[in-house]
Amino acid sequence: MKTYIECLACLVRQAIDIANANLDEEKREGFMRFVLKGLSTFDYRNSPPMMARQMYGRIRELSGIDDPYKDIKKHYNDKALQMYRGLKDTVNKSPDPFETALRLAIAGNIIDFGAGGGHDISLDDTVKHALRDPFAIDFSHDLRSELEGASTVLYIGDNAGEVVFDRIFIEEIGPEKVTFVTRDIPIINDVTIEDATYVGMDKVCKVVSSGSTAPGTPLEICSEDFKDMFLSSDIVISKGQGNFETLSSASREIFFVLMVKCPVISREIGAEVGSLVVLKKPSPTVDADNDKPIEESIDVHPNVME
Repeated sequence: MKTYIECLACLVRQAIDIANANLDEEKREGFMRFVLKGLSTFDYRNSPPMMARQMYGRIRELSGIDDPYKDIKKHYNDKALQMYRGLKDTVNKSPDPFETALRLAIAGNIIDFGAGGGHDISLDDTVKHALRDPFAIDFSHDLRSELEGASTVLYIGDNAGEVVFDRIFIEEIGPEKVTFVTRDIPIINDVTIEDATYVGMDKVCKVVSSGSTAPGTPLEICSEDFKDMFLSSDIVISKGQGNFETLSSASREIFFVLMVKCPVISREIGAEVGSLVVLKKPSPTVDADNDKPIEESIDVHPNVME
């Protein structure tokens, strides 16, 4: 997904928040000049996480803090772990454990300080909302069917805290065939190998880094090992907005599983802010004469609710 004009305000808001929390006044001014200059020259054909990568890299340099969100990530990892047993009981008692676990995975996607900015997240209310509301875009039946026949599933995680909800869904779909993917370094509250290990994901399935140093998965900066897995896995499940922004034009089938949290994503996929989405991006059609993709758009119309 390209960067839209509306994305600039979100990036500036993030820059102000992270500067106020980690820099003194003198460094804040220099940092904001760096961000505004960067936005003035940034190629908008790139996704927003590529600009965020520059911002958070600069914050690390100026503050000397590798993980500015470390404490808040631990808070939400712990909070989600406290909910784990009750959520597992909800899944086990459900008439459709697959759908319930999937809905909980989407509920966990609310823990996103890049898209929302605030730390006042009500997980209990979000879980109730996710278990009750219809999917705005619903390819869950396709996902269920394809998972039944899959041998390898690449599950690209999004945020700390959310990773506990992902664990519940992965335990339901068959963890022996799943590889869970994290960011390579701390950025915003995105999930790292350290976070995944802290909540026990490494005891459930294989955990690897994508090599990405952005709050998403831009393939151009990911490791070769990850790109091989991305292309060869039977199914790719992509969690959250940052992964959607960076993978929506990738040349393979992907299931995007997320909660819509901003107007730009709402417009891009055709679902209201706050809605639950399970979107299937098909593999691009290939021109047999030149073996090149001829269509990379995302068709969300078949299962979009009116």
